[in-house]
Amino acid sequence: MISFRLDMLNAMNQKELNETISFILDNIDSSRIVMNSVASIRHQLIDLTIEEQIISEQDFYKISSVLSTQSRSPLWENYFIKKYDCQRVNKSEDRGDFKKNGRYYEYKSSGYNLDNSVHLLQIRPWQDCDYIIQSVSDDGATTFVLKHTEMMLEMERLKASPAHGTKKVVADNKKIEYMMTVERGSADWDRWINNYRKEGNIFQP
Repeated sequence: MISFRLDMLNAMNQKELNETISFILDNIDSSRIVMNSVASIRHQLIDLTIEEQIISEQDFYKISSVLSTQSRSPLWENYFIKKYDCQRVNKSEDRGDFKKNGRYYEYKSSGYNLDNSVHLLQIRPWQDCDYIIQSVSDDGATTFVLKHTEMMLEMERLKASPAHGTKKVVADNKKIEYMMTVERGSADWDRWINNYRKEGNIFQP
C-alpha cells in the first residue's frame, strides 16, 4: 500500500514537472522580451516613478522584480535614497550606505525569492550605523528601521552566520560579514512587524 502511494505521488510530481516545463517552453520568448524590455529602461525607472509619476511605487517594484538580484538590489537602494532625499556616504567612511538628519544607515533589501524569506547579506557589525531593511513584494515594500543595538540583538536571535570564508579565515578576521534570514509569516517576522516596522515618513521620530 505504501509503495502504491509513493508511486502515485511520484506520478503526480512528474505530471506537474512536465506541465511546468511545457509552460516555460511555451512562454520563454515572451519572458525574454519582458526581461530585455525592463533592462532597457532600468536606469529610467526611478525618475519615471518619483519625478514624472508615470508609474506607481507598487508598479516600480513589480516591474523591477524581473531583473536579476544583482540588478534590482542597487536599483531599490537608489530609489529609496532619492525618494527620501538621503545623502550618499563615501565607502572610505565605513559607516553604511547613506545618511539622513545626521544619522548613518546601511540599506538592505530582499524580495521575490521562492522560499518567501527575507535574506540579509553582508551585515557588518563593526560599522557605526543603523539599518534600513526592506522586504519587497507585489504589494510594495515593507520597511523596517533598526538601531545598531537592535540589529546586534537580532543577529543573536536569528543566529547570524559568517557570509564568507572558511572557519580558519573567519577566526583570524576581525571584520566579519554576516548573513541571516527572517521568514515571512513566522514569529520572528511578527516581532519585526511589531517592533521595527515604519510607515509614511520613516525618518520622523
